Amino acid sequence: MTPAVSIIVPVYKAEATLDACVESILAQTMPDFELLLIDDESPDNCPALCDAWAQKDPRIRALHPKKTGAGPSGARNAGVAAARAPWLTMVDSDDTVAPELLAMLLHGAQSGAELVICNCCPVTADGAQHPLPEAERFTQDTLLDVAAFWDAFNTPWINKFTGTAHRLYAAKLFDGVRYPEGMLHEDYYVLPDLVAHCTKVQCLAYTGYFVLRHAGSITDGARHEVRLAMTKGDIHRAEYFLQNGWYDRAEGALTDAAVFLHKNKAAYDLRQPGHREEFAATKRELCRVYDALAQAKGAASMKLRAAALHIGLPVFCAILNARM
Repeated sequence: MTPAVSIIVPVYKAEATLDACVESILAQTMPDFELLLIDDESPDNCPALCDAWAQKDPRIRALHPKKTGAGPSGARNAGVAAARAPWLTMVDSDDTVAPELLAMLLHGAQSGAELVICNCCPVTADGAQHPLPEAERFTQDTLLDVAAFWDAFNTPWINKFTGTAHRLYAAKLFDGVRYPEGMLHEDYYVLPDLVAHCTKVQCLAYTGYFVLRHAGSITDGARHEVRLAMTKGDIHRAEYFLQNGWYDRAEGALTDAAVFLHKNKAAYDLRQPGHREEFAATKRELCRVYDALAQAKGAASMKLRAAALHIGLPVFCAILNARM
């Protein structure tokens, strides 16, 4: 029988946390799910742990795809391809979930939404919970159509939609969509592609996902890559807006990307091998999309800012500040 939800868990160097993660999933009050443990070519004992869990519960499948350097994105893509349920959710192997998480997310989907979002809560290694400030979490249930979703996303609400949120996806959203391999914050990057298949997004004031904060996490150890990944996500979002004729939204996303790139330039350490080239490639992509927006919009002021962006980020930001 087809399960209601496919839970995809990429597993890499998670010997210390995998058992707690799986146990929290198996404790769900809504038991109609399949759990896909995706071995991300982990060099430790995790592949054997995944197989052992699969032998304990028929709802668990351990997959060992050969991805060779694809990273978490490749593991997610393998899980999406293998999933059988009409709903998908992703859980990191060092995180845990509340017993009623699936039940709450599926209840939210009864609104007709194809994407359901709830709050996360950081947890430290000692088990202490550190609830997010109000500005970074949903405080009331809110049903949004796609236009309202992006309007909210382009405000301080962005903190609620990015790294501080957990998502349930209708599986059909992934038709023709896969995570870009080798990129961090891949979920942020593909969000426009997934929302493009939505009619409604349900945001829940419920907190049911617990993120382990520790020194070994990807985002803690790769700040250069994280910053560029977020910038690439903003540029990709702007291109999606541009394709839909939403010029003001596109300009807002590109401005965010340019200002973030400029303010964080010192953090990229352009003396490191490859950093200068990656930074330059990201700026070229920013210029390309801004040029396309200026051409589509046709405003002289927009073309001036596009030319300034080619000259340099400081010039662009100076013109932007003078305009405000």
